[in-house]
Amino acid sequence: MAYTGPVIDAFFHPGWAATTPDTFGDRDSWLQDPMRNRVMRTFQQGGEAPRTAEAGMEQTIAEMDEVGVESAVFQASLYYHTDRKGLDARVQEHYDIIQKYPGRFAHAGTLIPPRQGPGSYWDLLENPRILAEHKERYGIQGVHILPSPWGTPPNDKWYYPLYAKCVELNLFVFSYIGMPGPLWPTLPNYPLHLDDVCLAFPDLIVVGHHIGDPWAGMMTHLAAKHPNLYICTSAWSPKRYPKELLEFLGGKWHGQPGAEKVIFGTDYPLLNLKKATTDARHLDLPEDVLEKFMYSNMKGILDRTAI
Repeated sequence: MAYTGPVIDAFFHPGWAATTPDTFGDRDSWLQDPMRNRVMRTFQQGGEAPRTAEAGMEQTIAEMDEVGVESAVFQASLYYHTDRKGLDARVQEHYDIIQKYPGRFAHAGTLIPPRQGPGSYWDLLENPRILAEHKERYGIQGVHILPSPWGTPPNDKWYYPLYAKCVELNLFVFSYIGMPGPLWPTLPNYPLHLDDVCLAFPDLIVVGHHIGDPWAGMMTHLAAKHPNLYICTSAWSPKRYPKELLEFLGGKWHGQPGAEKVIFGTDYPLLNLKKATTDARHLDLPEDVLEKFMYSNMKGILDRTAI
């Protein structure tokens, strides 16, 4: 029997209708980037008939309403080096939408990637200062980190002042994990790096997004081990969720029910919102499991980090 209750999409972006170059929704920037172009082919988002049609926010809101997505979480994303102006613009884009559609969205900011590339350590307090400003100015509830394109795994000392600031400010962290779809290095996304982070910062809420395949089994064990570590299913069609993830969702490991540690997300517009949400509602899992997975787990995190 399908789950019919409310849904929170924990990994969301404005659609393919950007009004300024190089926002997430600028489809051309994805198609023209030789590293990200592969993703557009994989998700069938290129050509004259992309799987997700170009849509402004009014159309996106209407689609959310149609499939019962009560709210969604914007995840600010910067893949390559940028300056403060570029970072602020990405967060401002989401903030403006949130102001226009109150109650429908929350958001996570992101960081200026390592200024001199991987292994460089100039002014490690710069990003924590920015996070404090962004929480006050834009109301961010978390931060999105991208180890793979930054070439810097999440247990690198570069992030540690950031994590301390997140605990201080009560911000969650979404970390990209697993084999990257774009032509970026894989090792920084190895989920086991999060073990170090969660041991060093046990009060930090960490969500590994994109499941962590081909180490999905490892990621389920890590999520069961650490009370504040979760898995988000973004960028995965529910019909293709790894077996290890589904077994964890429907069962437990070391006494920890998986239903309490997995969070629904689409990565819209890379995934078609209607199809992904509908397929997730029809997963062969008990209704109470689907309610936690598709709604209450992320709602709990948002409630814990509410301003």
